[in-house]
Amino acid sequence: MNCTGCGAPLAADALVCPFCGLHNAVDLLAIRDFRLLAEHSELRCPNGCGDLQLLELGAGLDTTIGFCPACKGLKFAPGALQIALDKVAGQVREINHDRLAAILSERVPREAVRYRPCPACAKMMHRAAFNSRIPLIIDECRAHGTWLDGGEFTVLAEWMEAGGAQMAQLEAERQARISRAVGNVHADFLVPPGQASPVPQPEPRPWMTPPLALALLGSAWYALFSSNVLPLLLAVLVTVLWWRWFR
Repeated sequence: MNCTGCGAPLAADALVCPFCGLHNAVDLLAIRDFRLLAEHSELRCPNGCGDLQLLELGAGLDTTIGFCPACKGLKFAPGALQIALDKVAGQVREINHDRLAAILSERVPREAVRYRPCPACAKMMHRAAFNSRIPLIIDECRAHGTWLDGGEFTVLAEWMEAGGAQMAQLEAERQARISRAVGNVHADFLVPPGQASPVPQPEPRPWMTPPLALALLGSAWYALFSSNVLPLLLAVLVTVLWWRWFR
């Protein structure tokens, strides 16, 4: 990319031209096709710079974004960010692991944690990583869309061009296969690390077995009509011994 002021070569991670000092909108240079709709709008920059301009993106995107001419931040409507990235990044044929590693180590900004108001409703936006495979934190209002600081759109576009989205999809599919495989294993055999395997416990046997019930019933009837409890006691003893040692 070249500086929009003096035309000098501009590094991918440089917002300010080292020759003329102009603060370039590198994200708009990456988008390329856009036109100014309004110098001012009701949208306010969450960084406190003032009103946002309204830009209409071309190249088949047919969407309007907010742009801060001071800090170069971009405001996208819900779902518009992914559409713009898909259009700008183009088709990826293979995953460039070396370039992805360089982007993650050199291009992802490390900023202090701070919550900012939504440009539309002024409520505090949520902070979340754009993707689990790239630790770039974006600000999002569920009702009004996403805010990106200057330069972050370019980083995401480079990450997608290097195959970041495909790599994230492959990792998600791998984790899904692992989850399905683990889910097929019975929970009784899932032993936490460092613990012994569970020992199967025998099912408890009922104390009132059919032979014991018949013996008690017969002995009770015999003792009732003979007035002799000795047969009852003897039957109980024999039945208990049989159940204890021979079952």
